[in-house]
Amino acid sequence: MGISSGTGGPAAAVPSSAPLDLFSLSEPTNYTAPSVVVLPAGRGKGMEVSATFVRKNRGISMEMTIANKSMMPMSGFAIQFNKNSFGLTPGAPLNVNPIPAGSSANASLPIVTTGPVMKMEPLLKVQMAMKTNIDVFYFECTVPAYVLFVEDGCMERNVFPTSWRDIPEDKEKTFTLSPTNRSQEQVRSV
Repeated sequence: MGISSGTGGPAAAVPSSAPLDLFSLSEPTNYTAPSVVVLPAGRGKGMEVSATFVRKNRGISMEMTIANKSMMPMSGFAIQFNKNSFGLTPGAPLNVNPIPAGSSANASLPIVTTGPVMKMEPLLKVQMAMKTNIDVFYFECTVPAYVLFVEDGCMERNVFPTSWRDIPEDKEKTFTLSPTNRSQEQVRSV
């Protein structure tokens, strides 16, 4: 398995003479997990939905391909998320034009984290309902954890103490470290 450059092709080779800095995370990787079928045509009365989640424009987006494998056109698309662990919910209505029989359409749905929260098992599971002119269909997706992280990885200085205080007492651990007489070189060699 190779590393993807995020453009669909393999990552550019790094010349062997170039130093490899594993901790330089200044450039986002733009990784996109492969799309998976979340609603097979057999359960969707001919509608098949494939989806993946991505980071786009500093936010979360659900990229979908909706295939109409039925004998009639599909229209009137809408989507709703159940309560989930991270409050993920559509940030805009699902915008899909009618899909003729035997055709498919791509849709990009912005996702926000302002929805109702309820811990799910597994933690990253999101249950959804998609409505069409045919029926309402229920399915679930597992959201990859990386889409929940912001690009810069930073937390505002005044937010950190508040977040730290919100950690329940039973989740905190305290350790006392005894002083060591090691030099920086000795610590680095460990």
